[in-house]
Amino acid sequence: MSSKSYQFVNRQRYRLTPEGTVDLRLSEDIVISEEPLNIVLHWNCPKTGKQLEKPLMVTMRTPGQDAFLVTGLLLSYAIIHHAADIKKISCEEQNQCDVYLDKHVQFDWKSLSRQFVSHSGCGICGANDVKKLAHTFEHDVDEQAHWLSINNLLTFSTQLRKQQTLFSATGGVHSAGIFTVNSCLSVQEDVGRHNAVDKVIGDLLQQNLLGNQHILMLSGRVSFELMQKAVAANIPVVVAIGAPSSLAVSVAKQFNITLIGFVSEQTFNVYHGDFRLIKAQC
Repeated sequence: MSSKSYQFVNRQRYRLTPEGTVDLRLSEDIVISEEPLNIVLHWNCPKTGKQLEKPLMVTMRTPGQDAFLVTGLLLSYAIIHHAADIKKISCEEQNQCDVYLDKHVQFDWKSLSRQFVSHSGCGICGANDVKKLAHTFEHDVDEQAHWLSINNLLTFSTQLRKQQTLFSATGGVHSAGIFTVNSCLSVQEDVGRHNAVDKVIGDLLQQNLLGNQHILMLSGRVSFELMQKAVAANIPVVVAIGAPSSLAVSVAKQFNITLIGFVSEQTFNVYHGDFRLIKAQC
């Protein structure tokens, strides 16, 4: 747990006693850090070959694993498609990451900049139009049936919780994990739900470990922008402790992603894609 990820603050703790009086104690509390991150893109103009540099966006995040965050975010907006599309990420300046793209990476800056005019992790162009995803990302989600055991699925929430070190200390972060059937590959935490997902996807993308039968596990609810990130990473199963939104279900149906909500140690709800589950348990 990085010391940059949390801070100590003074607090006043009030407690109503059984006698009806107020007990007041002064102490310190640990709170999660939230700071801006300025993301600057460096790329080559396809017409002139000249290197261009422009700020892409500023996002609020918990400091730590910024390179993972940037990698996952660029993938979710279809700026990159592979880890090799990024030559280098420099986060040496405080609260700024400079991203140097490979010379073959091309995009329309005017169209791209419109997506980030008001960024809150809310998806392609800030839109809630599910159909736009199909024009942005190739449909390449693995559709093999009967590979995810229900017994294993019911362990994911406990495994995720055990690795939420920042949540244990502060109670103020979201987390995301990527699992295989038998192992946990990565868990990341952040004050923003979408940031946690970007970090965990960026982690595996940088290691070239994203696979066809991975499961994205979320500590809260599932919304459109989180499903968008699963689509971008070709993740076939999304599992959440909380509820899905109507648009999340629509994305799951369009891209044939298994979407599971309200998972606990004993129960879960399937909103689409139960064909991937092994239903006969030993």
